[in-house]
Amino acid sequence: MQTKLATFVLAVVTSGCAVMALAAEPENWPYWRGPAYDGTSTETNLVETWDPDGGEGSNLIWKSEALGGRCTPTILDGKLYMNLRAERGTPREGEKTICVDAETGEILWENRFNVWLSDVPDTRVGWSSVVADPETGNVYSLGVCDFFQCLDGETGETLWSKPLHEKFGMLSTYGGRTNFPIICDDVVIISGIIINHGERAKPNHRFIGMDKRTGEVLWFNGTRDLPYDTTYSGPSIATINGQKQLVVGAGDGAVWGIQPRTGRPLWHYDLSRRGLFATPLVVGNRVFATHSEENLSGGTMGAIVALEVTGSGDDTDVKELWKIERLVIGRSAPMFIDGRIYVIDDRNKLQVIDAESGEFIGDPIKIGDSRQFSSPLYADGKLYILTENGRWAVMEPTAEGAEMIDRGRLRRESFLAAPVAYDGRLYFPGTGALDWVGDPSTPSSRTARPAPPAETPVSENPEPSWLQLTPAEALLRPGENLPLEVNLFNELGQHLRAVDLGEVSFSVDGVGRVEDGVYQAPAEAAHRAVEITATVEDLSGTVRLRIVPDLPWNFDFEQADDAPVTWVGARYRHVIRTVDGSPALVKVTTIPKGARSRAWMGHSDLSDYTIAADVKGERRLDQLPDIGLVAQGYVLDLQGNSQKLQIRSWSTQLRMASTVDFPWEADVWYRMKLRAEIDRSGETPVAILRGKVWPKDQPEPEAWSIEARDESPNLHGSPGLYGNAKVAELYIDNLSVVPNGS
Repeated sequence: MQTKLATFVLAVVTSGCAVMALAAEPENWPYWRGPAYDGTSTETNLVETWDPDGGEGSNLIWKSEALGGRCTPTILDGKLYMNLRAERGTPREGEKTICVDAETGEILWENRFNVWLSDVPDTRVGWSSVVADPETGNVYSLGVCDFFQCLDGETGETLWSKPLHEKFGMLSTYGGRTNFPIICDDVVIISGIIINHGERAKPNHRFIGMDKRTGEVLWFNGTRDLPYDTTYSGPSIATINGQKQLVVGAGDGAVWGIQPRTGRPLWHYDLSRRGLFATPLVVGNRVFATHSEENLSGGTMGAIVALEVTGSGDDTDVKELWKIERLVIGRSAPMFIDGRIYVIDDRNKLQVIDAESGEFIGDPIKIGDSRQFSSPLYADGKLYILTENGRWAVMEPTAEGAEMIDRGRLRRESFLAAPVAYDGRLYFPGTGALDWVGDPSTPSSRTARPAPPAETPVSENPEPSWLQLTPAEALLRPGENLPLEVNLFNELGQHLRAVDLGEVSFSVDGVGRVEDGVYQAPAEAAHRAVEITATVEDLSGTVRLRIVPDLPWNFDFEQADDAPVTWVGARYRHVIRTVDGSPALVKVTTIPKGARSRAWMGHSDLSDYTIAADVKGERRLDQLPDIGLVAQGYVLDLQGNSQKLQIRSWSTQLRMASTVDFPWEADVWYRMKLRAEIDRSGETPVAILRGKVWPKDQPEPEAWSIEARDESPNLHGSPGLYGNAKVAELYIDNLSVVPNGS
């Protein structure tokens, strides 16, 4: 007990903002919960009131409606970064990452990109916060459709990018729940519900660790299959008992601790029957987590729990210290201040809890109406709180809990993001505007933040315990070579050394071979999956590869016993079954997740091609399915119940969509064709989309059934499938993808 208390007391000291020597430069805010991942700032001389109406004598320095959104800003070296809607309400609407002068509000650059093949509503665009890397100056942005980019923080230039939905099967849903990237040393980590290929085709909350400079996948690991929810619980990086960990709430309802350099799971604690949305708080070796869904037993909703993480490496463990059920806290992250947990529940009440005993301190304090999304900020001895219904409050922690200093409400405003402090000023981000608040006559100052707990020196754990073979996932063309790299880590997930490839024994499950540390894909290989295992003494690691040729492709499923192994998001949701005397791909209704879904077939750099297939839909309970083909980020959707044919890119925001009436019948085979091409004859490229559907037993009509034009085109994208088989199954056969003109 003495050791535990000593560890916790140390955590109390290091997570506070006690006055120390003045820091010379403003403290950067590179992650949405700040540099310590806990919502605390070292800024002092901050205002205690806010006059949001402006005017003479107001402490509202500037307001920018152009910067209204739902994400929390991040700030690095005087530059503020956000994700926002782009060209809202127009046929070109999409998303953008922007860089703003943090002092003047001037927009320095914008990096605009499309939202494609996603169900997210336009009002939820800009969900994820940008993360900034102080070492390189680069920033990392995840769009709501799971388009992930590394950008030059000075210029906004895209250094590398990955469409995570097309490459890995990351889910982008109507809920819009998008996770937050985070950086640990040379690794940038992102997660989401992923429906991958092969043995990983079942939905799983998976984490992808990438080289932050190149985007190469270093590790790819998951939690448990079939999580109930997508999730947006932000991860934290913390050193616990000398071991660096990524701590996060997952879609399976558990809190997880994972080694951030290797992706190795260390521990998990089951908290809820559904996904966790609020971000857990790490204080020393304690983790405080909340949720708002069903508890594991009984019929109650919501809880807050205190966990203690002990040990390290193979001996890492977690145990519950205390739990309070029926406390519904689904969104706002908890805060630790002077031995207490301050947290705002979903009824918009501030709860104060003794961190050691789990006992309430004082009565709940009503902040506003019963809606809360934003997480609070603690700075200069004050709590700054924003609420979903436009209310705000400034409070001071006291012996009895907290005392209100100032409060107010902005009409026609909603606060979903957290407030930020930087260089003596406050940023209040609302969906309608971003406000910069402070007293220009007061010089900025700050206290020095205590150093975080140190990792155990590598010298104390020199023995290898983990082998990492990279790249962990790759997509190749036939005949391509892939250099491999082997690194060894100790049991704490610390890097020991790169391995001379002469020390490594390689084995290949599938086609191809490894020579001198380079995998060579056979020139004749097509639509093949490969696993490569590297072994050094008693340690081994595996990578998964897909080999997909250039077009043309043809699939008749005659010899198939499952969906092609290289298709992302296809297996588990589809089966091979004999239909009308011939094997066909069937999208089934009996799976618990994914009756409405997308699948991708290969390379995302393809363009100017045509996809076609024979399709049929059954009628069940007077319902018909929707059947879709995907080309270059566009879908041709044969809609059953509405009896329409549609071309679109973004299903809930039909910015460029074309829809026509199209009666069709159940249990009749049709031939369906979608052609995508880029017209480059003008000043800017334009996408031209054409689709047609006709009874399979009739000649192909010369005219297209439907056409669409996109002035903000998807220039390339993987071929794929879309389907909605929630009630009635759909069938696909004789699928082909060919270059236009062939």
